[in-house]
Amino acid sequence: MSASAVSQQIKTLEGWIGLPLFKRGKSSVELTAKGATYYAKVWQSLSIIGEATNELRGAEVATNVSISVLPSFASLWLIPRLYGFKALYPDVDISIITTNELVDFSAGDVDIGIRYGKGNYPNLTSRKLMSEAVNVVCTPAALEKYKQDYGSAENLKGLAEVNFLDDAGPNAEFKKNVGDWVYQNGLDRNSLNFAFRFTDSHIAIENLVAQNMFMLARLSLIENRLLSGAVVAPFGPWNTESAAYYVVYPDYMPMRPITKLFVKWLAKECALWEKETYSVRMPA
Repeated sequence: MSASAVSQQIKTLEGWIGLPLFKRGKSSVELTAKGATYYAKVWQSLSIIGEATNELRGAEVATNVSISVLPSFASLWLIPRLYGFKALYPDVDISIITTNELVDFSAGDVDIGIRYGKGNYPNLTSRKLMSEAVNVVCTPAALEKYKQDYGSAENLKGLAEVNFLDDAGPNAEFKKNVGDWVYQNGLDRNSLNFAFRFTDSHIAIENLVAQNMFMLARLSLIENRLLSGAVVAPFGPWNTESAAYYVVYPDYMPMRPITKLFVKWLAKECALWEKETYSVRMPA
């Protein structure tokens, strides 16, 4: 339908109901409070009708899944594993939308979101995928210099004098920061020296390696660098975060079969990662 036809249908519906469903601005349209409530209640029923109609008409089953995900988690953890999914389901088209912003599901462009937080997202169903752990890391070259200057990695007081990269991230009040970590290890949280602050973990990690610095890193994002030996974590055990990774989607929107297939696969991958890293995240 054309935009004008949709607009006319909305006006007809508003006239029949007897109240406005949208607030119309000069260049924008948004739901009223009652319109949003109405939408949330009828969307699921309309989706079920649409799905049943497509099955009756023999419409081709959708094979596309659109995912909103944090850029660093996408590039450093998810995408390398997606090749395994494509090997199992080569006909499924996966669209990755990378953003640090919360997804607007009402736009209809995204099936699910993958977010890092505490799982309390209003009007969204959230399912925990996996936990996370953090630790201070550096390059082997930075560690060698640290040992020369401070004797050993057991001497944490030197961390108050080295240059850190701060992986601050957006909306990060729920995240453990490096100040919290050093405080828990008996140091003054205000004594740290930060060379740069980043909102993207991937960029922070690249600079960590290139400039031989120190940072508080998430295990899922730094794991490949640890395995390759480009980065080491010599300053004590990994600490489990209170935040975790969640898959989220609207309460009112039923998940399509193809999306359910993807989420099932993703949950298995996350469970496998947690099993493989358990000894690191939960040291004896």
